[in-house]
Amino acid sequence: MTKTGSLSEEKHNVEKLYLNEERSLFSSKEWHSFSKSYNVFWKNAFEASLPFDPRFNSVHWGFAVSGLCQEIAFGYCWMNAYAKYHKRRIQPETRPAHVNFGVSYFADNCITRIDSCRDKLALMVWAYYCSFNPEKRPETLDYQAVLDRLKYPLRFGLTLKNHQNLLKHLETLRGQDFDRVIRYRNFKIHRMEPRIEIYGVKPHHGWDYMFPLYDKAEVDQWEKELEKLYPDKDFREHIKKGCYIKGILFEMRKIRDCLWDYDEVQGQIWSCLAKLLRATTGCFNILVRRAPLKR
Repeated sequence: MTKTGSLSEEKHNVEKLYLNEERSLFSSKEWHSFSKSYNVFWKNAFEASLPFDPRFNSVHWGFAVSGLCQEIAFGYCWMNAYAKYHKRRIQPETRPAHVNFGVSYFADNCITRIDSCRDKLALMVWAYYCSFNPEKRPETLDYQAVLDRLKYPLRFGLTLKNHQNLLKHLETLRGQDFDRVIRYRNFKIHRMEPRIEIYGVKPHHGWDYMFPLYDKAEVDQWEKELEKLYPDKDFREHIKKGCYIKGILFEMRKIRDCLWDYDEVQGQIWSCLAKLLRATTGCFNILVRRAPLKR
């Protein structure tokens, strides 16, 4: 088989797996409820015919939230499809590491959009209560800033009414899974590309990095760890000498949070997506019962 034919076959097989993943996700109760609530939200928004009411700005953010939920779902299904295709073709011990471009690419897409979607859902609620200019960055708050204002309005000189149910939905978008995907996103954007290992992270994965230790606290901690490893003082001093280069102490180890287990990432993405779908459904259902969207 030619190389072109092989690539065509791979694409066909992955596409079939994607369609299976898509059917599974679209049949979930989270997606069904989300789609139903968005259809009502969309219909009411157009029937309201752009009233001269600043609360209608929330519709813009609602449309953005819906689009991002669909993009996350799209990436999630493709990520799973590529992972399953890899596992069908390649056994765990046949390679020193198991990284797949398709898995990494679509996981990245999911994770960056999860953080953005959470912010936009908060802004949808915030736009209903407070008009702001999205062209001015200081006025466009993130999730936590909106949450603080909804929880403690008096602290910010605000008077809000009937916002507690919306606040409850937003508060579900917290926890370890959101913390983890945001850590992945920040690591990706600000430092290095996280690497997803399809069969899990093993001790031999990844290159060691030489960390310069400048702070006294870092040096003290390093020496404590060294003492545990090498109780003999003379030998320990011998090891220490070799760790200094031009007067600077270096520690060689793997970078934390650089390697990620696919099964964990997959579970965390789905957990965040499911919570976003439920929270979005709840917020849509509340807003369509209020002016200016109420029929």
